[in-house]
Amino acid sequence: MTPQKEPGKEGLKILLMLASAIIITAGLQAGKQVLLPIVLSGFLAIVSYPITTFFKNKLRFPHWLAVLFTVIMDFGVLVGLGYLAQYLGQDLAKTINAKYYPLLFEKVHEFRAFLIERDWNNLADQMLQEIPDILNSQRIVALSTGVMGQLASMLTFTTLILILMTFFLGEAPRFRANINKLGSNSDTGIRKFSKALEGVQKYLVIKTFISALTGLLAFLLCYYMGVDFPLLWGIVAFALNFIPTFGSIIAAIPPTLLALLLISPTAGIIVAGGYLLINTALGNCLEPMLLGRQFGIVTSMVLLSVIFWGWVWGPIGMLLAVPITMLVKLGLESSKDLAWIAQLVDNPPVSRFPLPPRHSGKTNENINKE
Repeated sequence: MTPQKEPGKEGLKILLMLASAIIITAGLQAGKQVLLPIVLSGFLAIVSYPITTFFKNKLRFPHWLAVLFTVIMDFGVLVGLGYLAQYLGQDLAKTINAKYYPLLFEKVHEFRAFLIERDWNNLADQMLQEIPDILNSQRIVALSTGVMGQLASMLTFTTLILILMTFFLGEAPRFRANINKLGSNSDTGIRKFSKALEGVQKYLVIKTFISALTGLLAFLLCYYMGVDFPLLWGIVAFALNFIPTFGSIIAAIPPTLLALLLISPTAGIIVAGGYLLINTALGNCLEPMLLGRQFGIVTSMVLLSVIFWGWVWGPIGMLLAVPITMLVKLGLESSKDLAWIAQLVDNPPVSRFPLPPRHSGKTNENINKE
């Protein structure tokens, strides 16, 4: 006879799971200042490890020297992009007040006159009341100052991340050897964990390459169309491309508006179409071809994970939403009680041209004889 489950036990278990999820989420938010540098440095170490192995295997560097060169390269890229974005942001803040703000108000008044000519007076009056408050120059300056202050505080944050990343890269060979020792004991969980780390590494490396290519093409597009600050929009496209779906849309808005405002409506349409073409070719064609569907997460869960981790850890959480969700899914699969959650969001790869099952040519009788 199968054991009968006591009534109320399943409901109590679900309530405990929900309570635990709420407590864990609150802990993640409360420990953001401590946890975020650790998580980010771990993922940066995963991305940078192929560079370390290149220095070791191809250039015959000792391990400590390969780690040192890797950290110096990462430091140069992070700090260089940070200071470049800060400089361009300051220049953009000045240009907003001196050039864009008056020109935008001129366009708004022209559009208001267009509405009045067609007897849409109420809409025109409402527009005249709300637009000055939305486009308040003091508000824009305050926002720019706040962003620059955050960029300045990132220097200490970056230093801490690089220090942690140095230790992670230094211990990587020993960590890999320990995983191999555990894997020799035929532990399925260890094998899954090792495979998941390789998948995360592949995802981050390919995503970085695709993002860099996206930023380069966005820069060339804006430069060719004469949009102001093309280098800034290239950096923005590179950074936001790590955020699935939402990032590419957000990155296209500022250069499109600038093209509409400063050049012509046709130029704005061309810039928007160029961003759409870039993201379609790279994000929907090249990236899936390189990555495949190895993470096995449904698209809706990817979008929800971006929203959730953005709420918990801000923009950096959105950048790391997919690899974090993949590791969380792996942890759920390893649990007997929570494996059903992982199955709900599972999206296993399906071959377009399924092959017939391979037969060894042996019959059941031959197999039994052997």
